[in-house]
Amino acid sequence: MRLSDQGRGATSEPQAPAARPTSPAPRWRLLRRLVLAGAVLYLLGVVAIWLALPVVGDRFWPGTLFLFGPRAILALPLLVLVPAALAVQRRALLPLSVASVIVVGPILGFSVSPRALVGATGEGDLRVASFNMGARALDLGRLGRFVAETRPDVFALQECSIPARSLEEAFPAWFVHTERGMCLLSRHPLQEIESRDRSDVWRAGGHGAILRYAIALPDRAAAAASASSSGRSAGAAAGAPSPEPSSVQPAGGRAFSLIHLHLETPRDAIEALIHGGWKQAEEHDRNIALRTWESELARQWVDEAPYPAVIVGDFNMPVDSAIYRRFWAGFENAFSRAGLGFGATKRTRWFGVRIDHVLVGPGWTSERAWVGPDLGSDHLPMIADLRWTGAR
Repeated sequence: MRLSDQGRGATSEPQAPAARPTSPAPRWRLLRRLVLAGAVLYLLGVVAIWLALPVVGDRFWPGTLFLFGPRAILALPLLVLVPAALAVQRRALLPLSVASVIVVGPILGFSVSPRALVGATGEGDLRVASFNMGARALDLGRLGRFVAETRPDVFALQECSIPARSLEEAFPAWFVHTERGMCLLSRHPLQEIESRDRSDVWRAGGHGAILRYAIALPDRAAAAASASSSGRSAGAAAGAPSPEPSSVQPAGGRAFSLIHLHLETPRDAIEALIHGGWKQAEEHDRNIALRTWESELARQWVDEAPYPAVIVGDFNMPVDSAIYRRFWAGFENAFSRAGLGFGATKRTRWFGVRIDHVLVGPGWTSERAWVGPDLGSDHLPMIADLRWTGAR
């Protein structure tokens, strides 16, 4: 019995428990969840801003500040979230990728049009350029070199202080018209010139420059012959007089209405908000009402145009402004349709925004659009090639 008991005692000693499979530390699991949650919340926030901006921008003061402000700050969280996702949670890369596309595209305004990617099939029937000179005394020689290199058919200038005689001497054989800070150069005859009386807008403290031209566009056969003989030169021989506007209907009946605009700026309201915060909301609302009124007046002039319309100038609003969407979204924006890039035309020290536009109505389509070089202003030129598709 004793031996048997001893044998049983020797074999019944307690055994050490088996080791459990190792698992990630709780803190590591929590970090992975936080990174994924952060990526999803960031995507939801970006989508919310994207959807809200056209509604609140140029309507409520926080939206207006963001509309004209450095929107690129919205991409700063990506500098933290993307490396964190690569390190601990690869699944977070999917919502971050979607958010990045929305930030760069709709919010920052990067345009990628099929026409810009494949290249334009031709110069179109009309090349227009619009440029805000910023009320600066720019070198006419520099402006002439831009015209010689870019070869616009119509060149619209805002905040232009150059006398008509100087423009006629610098651009002989062009049709020239100047009026109170608005200048127009055209290779084609100006059949009619109309300017809206700005007295009421000035009394309200606005700008509201609205001019409408009827321009004779030559038929394609004549244009081709002219281009082959002159090589689309920047002007005729020096010293040739600038012709007076003509009322002769062009061959083929291709006349169009050019509406040249320079609308009120939000600058003063934005500066008031920056320095006074929400206390300056009333000044913001007054500016919004004024700019809305000016766009309404300009739209009336566009709707009353006798020929297919081309609208150019400094609108002082981006395409996601509530005012723009109300009055101008129904027109084809040349850069949105046929441009490549951000297309910023108004520059500050840190960022830019596209507030200068070329729009077309029925009868036209955009072949190509791009931003021109620095000509010494805080604006850059907007250039577009347009193709005639027929009377509206």
